[in-house]
Amino acid sequence: MKHCLVLSLFVCLFFNTTSTQAQDRLLSQFYNAHRGVAVTFRIGVGRLPMRFISGLIPRDKVADGADAKMIFSKIHKIKLYAMEGYDGPIPAADLLSLKRKLIDKDHFDVLMEVRNKGSVVHILNKGADDNLGNVVMLIQDEKDILIVHLHTSLKVDDINMLIREFNKKPSSSTTSTASL
Repeated sequence: MKHCLVLSLFVCLFFNTTSTQAQDRLLSQFYNAHRGVAVTFRIGVGRLPMRFISGLIPRDKVADGADAKMIFSKIHKIKLYAMEGYDGPIPAADLLSLKRKLIDKDHFDVLMEVRNKGSVVHILNKGADDNLGNVVMLIQDEKDILIVHLHTSLKVDDINMLIREFNKKPSSSTTSTASL
């Protein structure tokens, strides 16, 4: 019985890691394919540094510290891929191809797409029910591309709470025009 339990645990861990590695592999392949034609930069921050950052944020309930502490405590790992083409922008078709592969092969869902003055942001996630799980943000500007990959335990309610908090607080531009 113990052998069966241990074997099932290893099988579950194997399938969990291979699905995570598949999206990491797609992002790394995209990054490596553009290394010769673009200035590239990649950085990853793991769980321990994220916990350290979360520990530095004060526990003040009135200020933004509580919201930031909650967000940082639920982000387990983050990877950033930044690319800027040597001779011009990286073709948008390449980024759309990556998005299509993430949707088709890794079963990501599109959360949001935003277009503004030549910039495009695609936000994809792969999670269960209301858990966001893995979030990939594909951001293309006129000349550069930024890919943000988050491994989180954020819930949709956490994001909604943040949106409500941002809408409650007056922006600095509103307060400065009100004093004029």
